[in-house]
Amino acid sequence: MNGILEAAMELENELVKNRRHIHSNPEIGLELEKTTAYVIQQLEEMGIEPKLISKSAITAKIGQGGKTILLRADMDALPMEENAELSFKSCNHYAHLCGHDMHTATLLGVAKVLKAREAELKGTVLLMFQPGEEIGQGAKSMLDAGLLTDNKVDAAMALHVSAEIEPGKMEYKQGVGSASMDTFLVKIQGKGAHSSTPHLGIDPLMIVNTLYTMLNSLVGREADPFQTAVLTIGKMGGGTAANIIPDTAVLEGGLRCFDKETRNHLSKRIYEIIDEVVRTMRGSYTIQKFYTPSIYNDPVLCNAMTPYIEEIIGKENFTLSDKPLSGTEDFSYISEEVPSMYMWLGAGNKDNYPLHNPNVVFDEKALPIGVAVLANCAMNWLKDNATNEEEVGNE
Repeated sequence: MNGILEAAMELENELVKNRRHIHSNPEIGLELEKTTAYVIQQLEEMGIEPKLISKSAITAKIGQGGKTILLRADMDALPMEENAELSFKSCNHYAHLCGHDMHTATLLGVAKVLKAREAELKGTVLLMFQPGEEIGQGAKSMLDAGLLTDNKVDAAMALHVSAEIEPGKMEYKQGVGSASMDTFLVKIQGKGAHSSTPHLGIDPLMIVNTLYTMLNSLVGREADPFQTAVLTIGKMGGGTAANIIPDTAVLEGGLRCFDKETRNHLSKRIYEIIDEVVRTMRGSYTIQKFYTPSIYNDPVLCNAMTPYIEEIIGKENFTLSDKPLSGTEDFSYISEEVPSMYMWLGAGNKDNYPLHNPNVVFDEKALPIGVAVLANCAMNWLKDNATNEEEVGNE
């Protein structure tokens, strides 16, 4: 053993302090001013030089030369109130109900453990502190800012806390690890009129009603029954009074798929239906589209990392799942570009509230375990994948 688990356990109080500070000061979206400043301060105190590659998007390197492994943590919160009565409860109408505060504190811990062992690293660890995961834009924004073009990355890892798995246990899925997500926000422009003269107007509520019906029949009639797809309209409507045909209406929804061919067909059909229905019913529209691909967990990398993970938590506590995450995670943008592994870290129990619930509470005993797993994976993978020249150069 290399002492990594013991080193992580010694950091437990610091990990909890960092997590609670971030939890008490949640921020959303792509601009996380307080969180970014805090992470940068912590890294600098470790002797690590952070780099802002865009607003609130932080990278930092430990080691020098050789192959590079990227370790990622997301930092943003949700636009929700927190109900759990914690001494460090959020009071600003946002909340870390998806555990990103846990992820950020964990990666800060990994940074400290690896910085202390920098001379032993047979390559480079690239730390990625990411904003905007909850809006599906953070990872892509970092790619657009040069994350992978300015750094030759050979492998990548990330973990996410689970509110329903016990601390000390972890799960992962090889291959497709999450659903893709196509989000569409449509604003229909009709023509307002009095309800007594409907012929003088163009009713946008009729248009969104027709779209709602047609889009909800799409999966059942055009998706392969052996492929899972879910289409949900989460927001629709408009108007201000019973006797007025409104001028505009909105319809917002999303499509989740695991299979690329299924996704490509249904996504294409969604936008065809929207265009044809709106034009047929004499309206016009504007649309915003967002796409997040599926995570792909590279089987070769997963098999290589498994012994390093089991060394920390035990073989009996590391489970290979047969089901991908039904939700969406924008670490998928990284996994499209480099061999990647994404895992679930136990931080709760089966009776806990789920992620994104205002009452969810995470078990902080998970923090040193996450630190030890990621640090052990990074050190051992770099060692096992170093060339002779890299080994000599780091001695």
